[in-house]
Amino acid sequence: MKTRLQAAAELLQAGRLADAKPKLLKELRLSPDSAPALELLGAVVSGMGRHEEAIGHLRRAVSLAPSAPGPRLNLGTAQFAAGRFAEAADTLADAVRSWPDIAEGRLSYANALVALGKRKHAIQHYHAAIRLAPRQVGTCTSLAIALFGLGDREATCRACERLLALDPGSAVGQFLLAMSRQMLCDWEGYEPWAARFADFVARGQAVVGATFYSLLWSDDAHLHRRCAELETRLYAAHWRSVPSAAGLARSERRSGPIRVAYVSADFRSHPTTTLITGVVERHDRSRFEIVGISLGENDHSAPRQRLAAAFDRFLDLRESPADAITAAMRGMEVDIAVDLMGHTTQGRPGIFLNRSAPVQVSYLGFAGTAAIDGVDYLIADPFIAGGDIRRTAAEKLVILPDCYQCNDDRQPHPSDPPPARSSCGLPGEAFVFCSFNHVQKLTPQVFDLWMRILRDVPGSVLWLLGTGSTAERNLKSEAERRGVAPERLIFAGWVSHSDHLARNAVADLHLDTFPYNAHTTASDALWAGAPILTRAGASFASRVCGSLLTTIGVPELITESAEDYVALALRLAREKPMLADLRRRIAEGRSQSPLFRTERFCRNLERAYEAMIARCRAGQPPAEIDLRSLAP
Repeated sequence: MKTRLQAAAELLQAGRLADAKPKLLKELRLSPDSAPALELLGAVVSGMGRHEEAIGHLRRAVSLAPSAPGPRLNLGTAQFAAGRFAEAADTLADAVRSWPDIAEGRLSYANALVALGKRKHAIQHYHAAIRLAPRQVGTCTSLAIALFGLGDREATCRACERLLALDPGSAVGQFLLAMSRQMLCDWEGYEPWAARFADFVARGQAVVGATFYSLLWSDDAHLHRRCAELETRLYAAHWRSVPSAAGLARSERRSGPIRVAYVSADFRSHPTTTLITGVVERHDRSRFEIVGISLGENDHSAPRQRLAAAFDRFLDLRESPADAITAAMRGMEVDIAVDLMGHTTQGRPGIFLNRSAPVQVSYLGFAGTAAIDGVDYLIADPFIAGGDIRRTAAEKLVILPDCYQCNDDRQPHPSDPPPARSSCGLPGEAFVFCSFNHVQKLTPQVFDLWMRILRDVPGSVLWLLGTGSTAERNLKSEAERRGVAPERLIFAGWVSHSDHLARNAVADLHLDTFPYNAHTTASDALWAGAPILTRAGASFASRVCGSLLTTIGVPELITESAEDYVALALRLAREKPMLADLRRRIAEGRSQSPLFRTERFCRNLERAYEAMIARCRAGQPPAEIDLRSLAP
């Protein structure tokens, strides 16, 4: 005859948690110090989402049976599920030291390390877990995700190939393999993969990270919305742990400055910090109090230090769970929470799913709808809104009068004259086309157009950002396959931000990517006075460069088809006076247009915040706000 513990264990295994719990409670009434019963009860209530209660039971089980691995491993798992990543890592580190040959312990410890941003340390434990249990699909999946996050594309490919050998239908394995190959400019099978990706989305298969990469592959804003909804659903299953506060339906604070919290994991040497710092410094402190919530590493860089000093309050909460961050923001009575991440690396949608502020806004970091429940507004501009985003956004649009993208007019001014071509490794007389976009934005279709342009402009070269030996080797092979000598591709090394800004001016014409345009990269080129040719599409991400060019006053650099893009590139390469005129107008626009006037941008953004909070305090639901129709 089965004991109550055996019956409860079988019910737990079958997922019948509500049936298992009464048996365990009865067992504990008869044997209060039963460590096995406490361990099982902890696993049951954790499975029911009551992680804090589970932690209490499991701590007691550990104290009663310190030499048994089960209670300690389950305690670490419950702490991880509760978002207590540092505590989970400590607990699981003890377990791994005591029982190094338990694959489950190695896996759980590695997951906790990844959550703390310690991917390099985690990798060795994933490998150890695989040696102990080589056919565990979950461990192979976690290893592939960690390697991808670490940026080791070749190792990610090997891990994904192993994963797909075990589970050929793994959406994660197929997605990460395709994305890693794209970052290596290994485009074999690109078109079939794009079709499979669309099929994954149509069938409702969500993969964390797929939403951002859908912007790189497709100009279909409806597809982007569907990806965002699926990914948000994954997060919602884990992070709806804090009940919505009734008072957060509207902002009850009626006196004092409006309290705005900017939330990001990229407050470091990163494009987000480059763009937003001047705005944080310029906010009117008589009307606004500005809080920074940092969710990422402190790289101790000068950009990090300058930005942190610009906030009225700056909180480093990277090791805090979502519910603790939500509680902290509610405790500060934040009026407006601004998510600068969306579905990007280290984004934390759970903070916003839990409604951390009466008004929540998506801005800057994610170029599209994040479709996160509780995020009310998405900041755009007239050019961005001219695409499909108004029809596809889950949020209400806030349309700024100029460009939606902020810029810092206190960043270093490019040198005049610009650096010598020889110092950049460029030929002195050649026409220099340039793209300093990240390699992940390169597609075979865009590269086809660039090679057509090079073939039709004899002696010209294409100047690209250094991408690593494998990607550079692949790009040279792709060029040769398209009839272009590989030595006509020249790769720029990594330099300081100020030197990078200066070298932008050396190129004759910058060529934009599609469907994911240059964003900060385009601002850098324009700040240096260099023209950039773009192709605008229907999605948010494909219209950003066009927005920048419209604002600075050179909209003729915007095309709407691949053929027009190639034709205009060839015309600009052949008509030097036209190119010189564009450079002159960009140089004038740098000081006279709204694009680099940070003070003006900040005042408009503040007007938007005031309009949002006014609706909220009046008990009105979010609605589109177009600043062009509001009094200045």
